[in-house]
Amino acid sequence: MVITELHIENIKGLQNFELKQSIQPNRPNILVAPNGFGKTSLAIAFKSLKNSKLDLDESSYYNGDNSNKPILRLKLSTGENLEADDSHNSISSKFDIYVINCQLKPKATAQRYGGRTIARASNDISPTVMIQTIPPKINFDYSLPRNKRDFGINGKLLTDISNIYSQYNLIIRISENINFEEFSLVRFKTPFNAIIAKINSIDNRKTAHSIKDEIIRENIIDINNQELTNLCDIIRQNSAFDNIVDVFLVAWQIIHVRNSMGVNYRKALAYANFLKKQVEIDSTLEKINPVSDRFEIKSAIKDHSLIIEWPKANMISNGQRDILTFISRLMECHYKESKACILVIDEFFDYLDDANLVAFQYYISTLIDSYRKNRRIIFPILLTHIDPNYLKHFCFNDKRLNICYLKNYKGKISDKMAQFIGARENLLIKNAVDTYYLHYHPNIDTIDITEEFKQLSLNLDWGTPRMFKKKVDRELRKYLLEPGKTYDPLAVCVSIRIKIEENAYNYIDADAHKQEFLITHGTTEKLNYAHDQGIVVPETYYLLGIIYNHPLHIAGDNDMSKQLSMKLENETIKSMIRHLWE
Repeated sequence: MVITELHIENIKGLQNFELKQSIQPNRPNILVAPNGFGKTSLAIAFKSLKNSKLDLDESSYYNGDNSNKPILRLKLSTGENLEADDSHNSISSKFDIYVINCQLKPKATAQRYGGRTIARASNDISPTVMIQTIPPKINFDYSLPRNKRDFGINGKLLTDISNIYSQYNLIIRISENINFEEFSLVRFKTPFNAIIAKINSIDNRKTAHSIKDEIIRENIIDINNQELTNLCDIIRQNSAFDNIVDVFLVAWQIIHVRNSMGVNYRKALAYANFLKKQVEIDSTLEKINPVSDRFEIKSAIKDHSLIIEWPKANMISNGQRDILTFISRLMECHYKESKACILVIDEFFDYLDDANLVAFQYYISTLIDSYRKNRRIIFPILLTHIDPNYLKHFCFNDKRLNICYLKNYKGKISDKMAQFIGARENLLIKNAVDTYYLHYHPNIDTIDITEEFKQLSLNLDWGTPRMFKKKVDRELRKYLLEPGKTYDPLAVCVSIRIKIEENAYNYIDADAHKQEFLITHGTTEKLNYAHDQGIVVPETYYLLGIIYNHPLHIAGDNDMSKQLSMKLENETIKSMIRHLWE
């Protein structure tokens, strides 16, 4: 199942938004857009989903006008179309929805000064609800004396298995893998009860050891039932019992306790599952608690819910708070087991430090692996203004990563330009391209490598650097002066680089220094050389390195179009570029 389309209307800053790039299951989906585009509006759309409708608060309607009817629509690869508006919701019947963002909330406290009450605001951290409703506290009703009595005259053969009922993982595994309904059928009960009768027919004056030997010798435990075999296998794998008689008798006790408890057995199982989750939650919190030297952070029961209460915001750092809160929300998402899950993370990791960013990715990957292992589906949607292709500590496996650029850009790298950049390292043209095409040089009219371009099947119109420069400058003019037209962002980057180097070159007076500038490798290095000669190099020239430098050191790839355009179409960067020609 893939989410093939996402449509939002009239929510916060999004009047009519469509995403037709697929959102993939069990993979990190990174949705990238500049600040102000409406990423938080997208998160609000999902966060506002209630069971029966899309329930916006007054400030979340488009333009603050509640007459603008909100709509959230998903199209799935299964052919299903799911929709939520202010009167119905078919999305929540298919998906559990989680949205993670800042957990800080303002809390007013009243203080009295000179007879006056003054309210002061502080930022507390919202408690995280891990389990909304805790099941009733019903324990497994196990009693060895009672089981011995119920078994019959040879009940002394039974051993204490109370520890099994305190091993929550084991008892839950048994319940999930064994069909106990099979044990209530006549086809099972008749031979099973016959075995018990045969065991009880053995002289009870014998020792338990002697009776067990006789059971084995007479092959009394002879029953062909797959569910019983499966139950015995689990017992054998997870306990000290390996003797066929002991394992069979443990199985009898487990079946007998379940039958004796009736409906309370399922209730006890639900409570055991809750205790198991609580232990896991506290174990995880203990491992990742960055303030363990000052605070013990663990779950607590409050108003029939299991929650995590955090230290006051002013007592821990923002990074510590963010990673703790994030992990707990992931755990909350993990324990919601009924449906497929959509997890929206709203610019959460944009401000994490390097170590916490790596930790963030680890926990996301672990959650995805857990879902995949259990054959469940989760759609992690990470909203960010940071292009992960340029984030040093963004370490997700590229083959699993699905990057979607939300904004439509005019930039499109031409096939000819991509082919040219991809061939730049070929020895036939490398020196000429590096010197005269991709960097400034005053003598470009002396170079003609048309024949080499022909051998490499490159665009022959660019066989001279003068013609190539005309091409990139033409694309730059389209970018700056014709906003409605499609431009080549890679060509724009080359044009910017050449112009910056030309300006720096012209600042230098001495011919010897100019020559040294030309043979210096790398634009940043050239600018540093000019600076060393006493030239005041505008800071803008260095700042624009994010545009002209990085992409030209990546092999030609049309997928770079949106990455480059996202930067080029930032109005501040466009203004900086425009000033190069003033």
